[in-house]
Amino acid sequence: MEQSLEFKGLKRRNTSVYTNSNLAVKTQPKEKVKRNLEILPGEIKKHNISGKLLMSLFYIVCIGLFIGSILMYISLQGDLSTSVDKIASLQSQYETLKKNNDAEYAAINNSIDNEEIRKVAIEKLGMHYASEGQIVTYTENYANDYVKVLSVIN
Repeated sequence: MEQSLEFKGLKRRNTSVYTNSNLAVKTQPKEKVKRNLEILPGEIKKHNISGKLLMSLFYIVCIGLFIGSILMYISLQGDLSTSVDKIASLQSQYETLKKNNDAEYAAINNSIDNEEIRKVAIEKLGMHYASEGQIVTYTENYANDYVKVLSVIN
């Protein structure tokens, strides 16, 4: 019995029956036995398709994650740029307010007339300069402390 394997469809066929004798005997080919070999290439093909489909889905998910991460990066860059612009705007606003505050402080200090304050204190309020006996100095260094007055010093 001779069997051949056809490579295109991977089908196994019985082509003829061969006998090794010198008599010409009329033989009938054996009945073909149906095997599931014809289903096998389809199953292989089906498994290859599902494997390819699985890999394709994996690639699609990877590409989707990659594109999503790129979009998130671009969004974060935009937010960072907006934040930097806002910080620069706030810094310029701070500098403007600081200049205005310093100008107002200087105007207030320049508007104070110390001679007028001394004149009002002496004439209207009856204040006078301290004499030698009224000034008390402390010799110890209380740089980190404070002095609490418990009674009037004469």
